Amino acid sequence: MKKAKKKKEKRKLPKKKILIKIKTMFLKLKIFRFNPETKEQRYDHFEIPYEEGMTFLRAFQKIKEEIDPSLSFRAFCRAGICGTCTVFINGFPKLACKEQTLPYVLLGKEVVVEPLDKFEVIKDLVIESEGVINKMKRLRLWIREYQGEVRIPPEVNKKIEKGADCILCLACQSYCPQVLEEEYAGPLFFAKIYRFLEDTRETDKALRIKEALEGNLYHCLSCNKCNTACPKEVEPATLIRELMLIKEDIT
Repeated sequence: MKKAKKKKEKRKLPKKKILIKIKTMFLKLKIFRFNPETKEQRYDHFEIPYEEGMTFLRAFQKIKEEIDPSLSFRAFCRAGICGTCTVFINGFPKLACKEQTLPYVLLGKEVVVEPLDKFEVIKDLVIESEGVINKMKRLRLWIREYQGEVRIPPEVNKKIEKGADCILCLACQSYCPQVLEEEYAGPLFFAKIYRFLEDTRETDKALRIKEALEGNLYHCLSCNKCNTACPKEVEPATLIRELMLIKEDIT
């Protein structure tokens, strides 16, 4: 009889524990500060440990909660709807609640955060926006009392939906170089005027044209900066050009 071959027993080696050390990444910020009592302006530097999905708004909150409670900024909905948290990030207007920090963290460079340009600064990243609200009231940027059934055809709704999507974040207004001219209304207001001018419920279209002309409609530089700045793709510069064409038709 053939002897049964003994199976070679495999030696069981003890399992090695593999430890992976993950290096903590940091977001480096250079934030504009303004003290309204002393009128002092400066930049403060912060390094915040990166967390998955961190937005700039979350970074501001961490600074306020854990490092410097005196930091002031505006925020409300945290969903890109209210438009209150807009700031300049490396010289470009962004919604702090929607702008992800990861690309900036990976670059490893310091990110400059400033309040919106062309507005009076109240404190740190908070600007004075009452002037915009008062101007909207003065231009009566809403539909007057409308009698009758409200029916907006799909083709009309398509024309006004961009202007209606505006969340008053002021990104376009702050990035427009022409608003330095005091009498120039600015892309925000022209986009709103176009929106109401195309609305079938608007009864006084001549008044809307008058408002646009009084705001120096034709002083627009057609630089398209407001189009690139708008986080909601309202495309104010495009609506301004459409407004010019409507004006020619009505007059």
